[in-house]
Amino acid sequence: MILILASFAVIGGLVLLGIGADRLILGACALARRARLPEAVIGATIVAAGTSMPELVASLTAAFKGQYGLAVGNVVGSNSFNIGAILGLVALIAPMAVASVIAKRDWWVMMLVTICCCVAAVTLGAFPVWVCALFTVGFISYAVWSVRSGHGSEEAGDHPAKPMALGLSALWILLGIGLLTAGGWALVWGSIELAKAAGVSDAIIGLTIVAAGTSAPELMTSLLAARRGQHQIAVANIVGSNTFNILLILGVTGLFGTLPVAAEIAHRDVWWMLGFTLILPFIWGRRLIIGRIGGGLLLGGYLIYLGLLIRSALH
Repeated sequence: MILILASFAVIGGLVLLGIGADRLILGACALARRARLPEAVIGATIVAAGTSMPELVASLTAAFKGQYGLAVGNVVGSNSFNIGAILGLVALIAPMAVASVIAKRDWWVMMLVTICCCVAAVTLGAFPVWVCALFTVGFISYAVWSVRSGHGSEEAGDHPAKPMALGLSALWILLGIGLLTAGGWALVWGSIELAKAAGVSDAIIGLTIVAAGTSAPELMTSLLAARRGQHQIAVANIVGSNTFNILLILGVTGLFGTLPVAAEIAHRDVWWMLGFTLILPFIWGRRLIIGRIGGGLLLGGYLIYLGLLIRSALH
């Protein structure tokens, strides 16, 4: 019976993710027009935070249950999945332009945050409360700085379309985040139950199924944004989500107690996460375009990583 419910949860979660992504993008773009903010800023803040809610719920729940491998693996796995699988897949479908603010500012922040995460995981073997407190403060500072520095930017451009009412755009954003969170949670729960029935460990579940499931909002949102030609939101969503996954999710989750890092995560997975982060500027190059070749390289790299995880799970 539980397997039937899990299967329905996976299907229902995917439906909710599609609807939620559509509403979130609609509201976020309307807010960008009204506030005269670049879509890249909205994508790296509001959209990124919204699509990161399933990761936050999953990691908090896992930590409260003592499943620390799943909580940390969720963040590390999601960040690798976001760049390798999502950006790779979206770029294969439609090449994406990268906003200069992402290349010149937000990628650097993501890289610095990722390095800090790797250093803590390898040298400390855990994320102590004091490190997570610093992550949380960093999240708040980064979000405020992004919005303030982007307000009135020339990249905001002129939007001839009639602006949507502020209340309606806020409603769509909240509704979209709610549906994405519910859909992501349903997808994760169903996937975990199916994986447990197959005898898969917590660490591998966190790095693969939970990571992919909680990143489904980023996938749906980026695919839909790219399809509509809103490439700035598609790329900014991933860069912002990766930054928020470490600062917000590890930060908040670790405030309730030290998060130990499994040996395989410290020795293998954080380095893959860092590698995907460092390769991005080489993928988009001076033209600031993630083309199909670059997308293929990213996706191919992730498939190699996934193969290593599967082989590890089978031994």
